[in-house]
Amino acid sequence: MAITEEPQIFLRYDSKRALTAFEEEFGNNLNIDAFESDQAAIAALKECSAPPHALFILASQPSSQGNSPLLTHARDAHPGLLKILISDAVPLDVLVSLLEKRLIDRCFEQPLDPDLVRSHVLTSALARKSHENVMPEAKPKDASDEVPTVLIVDDEPAATKYLARQLERMQNDFHVLCADSAEQALEIIQSMPGTLAVIMTDQRMPGMQGKELLDELKQSHPATVRILTSAYGEVNVALDAVNEGGIFRYQKKPWRATELMSLFQEAIARHCALASARESRLSQLEQQFNGLRDQRRELLLKNLSGPVDTAAGAPVMTLFIQALDTIPCLFANTSHLRASLETSLENDLIQQFGEQVHQQLTRLQAAASMHTKVDQASIRAALQRSEEPEYEHRSNAPAPSILLMLCESLTTLLTASGLSWRSLNLSQASGHSLILSCEAPLKLYAHLLAPLTRLSRPFLDQQVALLLLFITTYRLGGELQISGATQSYNLVLALPPANSPEA
Repeated sequence: MAITEEPQIFLRYDSKRALTAFEEEFGNNLNIDAFESDQAAIAALKECSAPPHALFILASQPSSQGNSPLLTHARDAHPGLLKILISDAVPLDVLVSLLEKRLIDRCFEQPLDPDLVRSHVLTSALARKSHENVMPEAKPKDASDEVPTVLIVDDEPAATKYLARQLERMQNDFHVLCADSAEQALEIIQSMPGTLAVIMTDQRMPGMQGKELLDELKQSHPATVRILTSAYGEVNVALDAVNEGGIFRYQKKPWRATELMSLFQEAIARHCALASARESRLSQLEQQFNGLRDQRRELLLKNLSGPVDTAAGAPVMTLFIQALDTIPCLFANTSHLRASLETSLENDLIQQFGEQVHQQLTRLQAAASMHTKVDQASIRAALQRSEEPEYEHRSNAPAPSILLMLCESLTTLLTASGLSWRSLNLSQASGHSLILSCEAPLKLYAHLLAPLTRLSRPFLDQQVALLLLFITTYRLGGELQISGATQSYNLVLALPPANSPEA
């Protein structure tokens, strides 16, 4: 489905008046098939080659939907179908029951926020396109698999610890951890060696409240299944948590271990499905991006190997690309692929990077005639000078030497990592080579072979500086070693002492 196409929805209505009002509000944005009975809607679902993007229920009596044949059929036959209930008022007990039975996914009370409703439908439609309406099944459980962890968050530690002991005695399928506050829960999650499968948190707690905690985890831990619980009948909080937070369940207090057992087992199964789908999706995206990465690599080598290798006197462009390959960056996502496939990003990257490299090669050609002494004092002086603000724009500034250009590159890379030349170690090796290394790894959140959504001047400057460091190092007869880590790298630079032209 293209983004500009109208999502297809099925609408089950109780009254003509409700149907008319809905069509007036959404008829220009949604392709609506309306049905006055469950049987007619079920028949249409069975006949269509692909299910609609959402099923809406306009119900004057929401309590009657607990036994709805249409919602039951949609749940069982089309588990990925977004099911939305709209009513004048929805009692909390009814909402909790419908969620427990998995009969609905969203619930809105009148008056509606039309933009919010459209957002949910469009998100569902785009997800259908992106995932091709396929949710990979969870992998069969193996004896070596990690035992899932359930975290219970409540500011009554005696109750949570008693519940945890009950649950631990009743089963061996999952571990139970407890936290007294949202802040402590975040600390536990950050320090956990494995993955958090399920979190159940109380809403009313001192400091960060339960929904805030779940909203934060929605972004940072998308495969963690989230459950909100409360002893108070806060239907507005529940509706907001379901519609905006996308929680799995809203569980009313008091807790009963036997009821929570089945809830947690169902939530863990959901976590396994989400984790498997996410892993599969990331793998598919990475495979797609690998083709784009190969094209970038080929174009970079084709366009720049000749001038760069000539300037360096060594196959530096290949060494530079090999160094980038050792630095893992973030996995590709849908936004990265869209930027590469639907915008001019790929062409702009090759063009703008190439232009900046050629500008530096022109400077290097002018610097080749300069003489400089390559020793510890000269390197420190060049590093200090390259760190001076705007020194290269001074009208009386002398032309740079190759050593100074090397130090300029180092300064750019250090500054991008929040460091200065004082973070460098400079020593003389037994073979009389001068060794430059950095005390801390340098940061590189993205590079020329990484997934990108946009280009920025700091990004290009950093990439050009890294290539220029290779060029100037080898031009001076030295060597540069880069060992990559996740979004960072360590470098060791060896230069032979010299007191001769750098050409």
